[in-house]
Formats: sequence, C-alpha cells, structure tokens
Amino acid sequence: MAWTTPKTDWETGELIAASDFNAVNENLATLRNLATAIYTTTEEIRVVGDEFADLDSTNLNLTITTTGGDVLVHFDGAMARNVSSNRCHFDIDVDGIRQGGDIGLTHIDLVHGDRRHSVSFDRFVQGLSAGSHTFKLQWKGNHSGRGIILYPGAQFWVREI
Repeated sequence: MAWTTPKTDWETGELIAASDFNAVNENLATLRNLATAIYTTTEEIRVVGDEFADLDSTNLNLTITTTGGDVLVHFDGAMARNVSSNRCHFDIDVDGIRQGGDIGLTHIDLVHGDRRHSVSFDRFVQGLSAGSHTFKLQWKGNHSGRGIILYPGAQFWVREI
C-alpha cells in the first residue's frame, strides 16, 4: 500500500465518501508497515581496540529497504570495562559512512571496578534514498590492548519514519 496525501480542504456539511475512509485505512497500514530491523544481543561481546570497528559484524549490522526519507536509529545496553579501559565511543555507519567525527556520536566514561554502566542513544538520519540501506553499530575504546564488555540484552534497531 502507498501513502495517499490526506484531504485537507473539507467544507462544512461535506459527506465523507468511502474513498476517504479507504485512504485513511491505507495510510494507517503504510505507517504500520514501515521498514524496521531490530536485534537484541544474547551473548557477552568483548572488544579491544582504539579504532572504530563493528561491534558485532554478524548481528548488529541491520539492513532495511526504505521508501526514501528519514530513519531513526537506536541503541541501548549495559557495559563495563575489561582491565583498565576507561572510555567507550559509539558511532553508526550508514552505507559505509560513519555518522560521527573522530570521537563518534557519543561516548561513556567507565569508572574503576567491574560496575555496569547503561548507555543509550538515538540518531535521526535524514534524506536517505529509496532502497536498501545498511546500518552498523560501531565502537572503540581509547586505549590499545584494553577492552570493553557489552552484556546480553543490548538492543540495536532502525526504523523508517
């Protein structure tokens, strides 16, 4: 089903036709069926490195086929440092292009000890062409040879809006 521009020039006393109701139904169905991809981690993920890399190149690379326009990207999860890394940077790669600068879109400082920290962020990606698009969740630590742990239950999703 395709989106139909809603009627906006109603006049007082004008009757609502079956085609008007059908257009509303088709628009609701279109909204309900927008492209969405989601993955929830089931295992602990450990990463070492000071360069941006895919967090999980198998499961946290999501592909959707859009009608063209805007996409909302979301990530949330619990993490901790492994050994003595103290900062984790996150970024989103869309079709081979990272969205953040040298330090990514956001970061979290991990304090001493094995305490878990929550991280969550959204990214609004505008003006994508119609077709298939791949979204990769990427991260890096800020010290070589030291790692970061992402615990099971983290969620990464993308949705056309």
